[in-house]
Amino acid sequence: MYSTSDGYKVAIKKNSRKFYWTGNIILKDETIIPFTNKNILKGSGYIHRSCSGSSELEIGTVYASEFGISLFSNIDRYSLENSRLELFYHQELDNGTIESIPMGIFDVTEANRSKKILELKGYDYMLRFDKAFPLTDTFGTAFELLSLSCEKCKVEFGMTEEELSTFVNGTEVLAIYQDHDIETYRDFIHYISQVLGGFAQISRDGKLIIKTYGENLVTSIEAKERFSSSVSDFKTYYTAINSTNVKTKIAEYYALENDDGLTMNLGINPLMQLGLPEKRKRMCEALLTEITKIHHTPFDAITIGDPSLYVGDRISLKFMDENIEGLITDIEYKINGKHRILGVGKNPYLSKAKSKNDKNIVGLLNQIESEKLVVHAYSNYSAFNLSTTDTPIIRIEFASNKETEAIFNASILLNIICDTEEKIRKISRKVKKQVEVLDEEGKSYDPPKYEEKEEVEKLDFLENIEIPTRLVVTYVFNDTKIEHHIPKETYLSGDHILNLFYPLTKLQEKTMNNFSVLIRLESGKVMIGNGNAIAAISGQSLGSTEAWDGKIKIDESWKRIELSHSFLLRKLKANYKVERQVPRPLVFNEKVRRFKYQGLILGKYKEEITTAFKDKEEGNAQG
Repeated sequence: MYSTSDGYKVAIKKNSRKFYWTGNIILKDETIIPFTNKNILKGSGYIHRSCSGSSELEIGTVYASEFGISLFSNIDRYSLENSRLELFYHQELDNGTIESIPMGIFDVTEANRSKKILELKGYDYMLRFDKAFPLTDTFGTAFELLSLSCEKCKVEFGMTEEELSTFVNGTEVLAIYQDHDIETYRDFIHYISQVLGGFAQISRDGKLIIKTYGENLVTSIEAKERFSSSVSDFKTYYTAINSTNVKTKIAEYYALENDDGLTMNLGINPLMQLGLPEKRKRMCEALLTEITKIHHTPFDAITIGDPSLYVGDRISLKFMDENIEGLITDIEYKINGKHRILGVGKNPYLSKAKSKNDKNIVGLLNQIESEKLVVHAYSNYSAFNLSTTDTPIIRIEFASNKETEAIFNASILLNIICDTEEKIRKISRKVKKQVEVLDEEGKSYDPPKYEEKEEVEKLDFLENIEIPTRLVVTYVFNDTKIEHHIPKETYLSGDHILNLFYPLTKLQEKTMNNFSVLIRLESGKVMIGNGNAIAAISGQSLGSTEAWDGKIKIDESWKRIELSHSFLLRKLKANYKVERQVPRPLVFNEKVRRFKYQGLILGKYKEEITTAFKDKEEGNAQG
């Protein structure tokens, strides 16, 4: 929060206030063109600052602030090349004096004009750090490295060495190795500020500064100061961090003893890779201490506005009799208008599973090579008798190291017995019969005469007709059914092969995924023998767990309950019994001695012993 006087703090809380905005356009030759509030087109001006993403709190961010404004001006837009713009907010105090607050200085990147109006847009000096980083290796303290970056990019560093030494790891000597992925000085500042547990910003006077999320309240916003607001019903807090060690290729996990909060993934920081393991551990633990200080309630509010607020400030929002503490991660000042402040954060309860998944990924990343094609194969260990309910046939779990794509393929051998039904079919046949011949008057001859004639006889023919068996395949990705693609196949009795294919796109970075295939029948019987369902998920940047991860997944399907018998529901009960069974090894001993017949040793006499084991699963499958 920008430091202001007590008079300002009183005036800014009043329902009515007198204020105005001014600014200066500074041309390339340092010519200053001032403008006043009257020159600003109403509703056109804004300043937008951010220190975090749109959904999750982050550290190490290097966001640039943006401005936009339309002025009634006759300035030639072509003269604005390489120009700057600075804005000021002026608040009239109770004693009639004016207190001014600088609102930032920006590089003008876009200038458009109509006949009377000049539209300007631009960003603060953070974009000046988008300059190629030429160093292959270097070392120094955070102050020395940040000062070097500022010197190379012509931006003033706004902090002293003493101020920076108060940050976590502020006195550590940081070094980068040759094979780093730092492309620009902005990337370099990102890694430095992450090591310090803060985020980088350009101050209101155009200097680079490192800030941390506030621990103390700077102001309280009453209900009468808000036009609208929404507050989450959970608190965001962290109890663990995850940082990948390039040397060991292991994602290291550091957590508090009571690890019930979010995990912040720091990825690979090239400034934390060199040196002794003890140093890396010390730096990670220091970061964990800093990150666990972050706790707040996410919110979104549109307020009357206080231009002295800044991203990273901790504020209090009063709801009824409750004070909600939140951290500002995004703020937009509308010039001569309302202000929007936003505090983002994840729900620890919803993200808990994913956080624990990160633990499972620890030690897994070393299996993943980004550019290597990885195939996860699957084969069913037990036989299946399919029915009219969805039966899980295939389930594959895999991890994705980065955002990538994968392909699922399967080949399933089916033994199908179709249902039959009896049908009566009308058939006709020609038969020869002896027919009596009559005279012209229609009377029989004496003796009677007969001749052979051919007639058509109609009969009912009973036959068994085979009803084709229809399979319905359902894909489930990350426990969500894929509704838009449901393959269906129709078969007659016999052995068949079912081939399946599905592309898995936009797999998220550093996540555990699961893919399942369910099959149900509409009629008939289908059996899948042991090992007859083979499948694979292939792609780059994938990994998998080698050993059982301790999860037990149980599927149970219930038959449809008729509503006409709903009175029976009162007696409907289901009992579940869970018990632990310890496998019992099969041990057998049999001693084979040399066979002697009446004391004589028979050298060529042999005894054959065979042992047969019945496969339990196979036995069940065979009914």
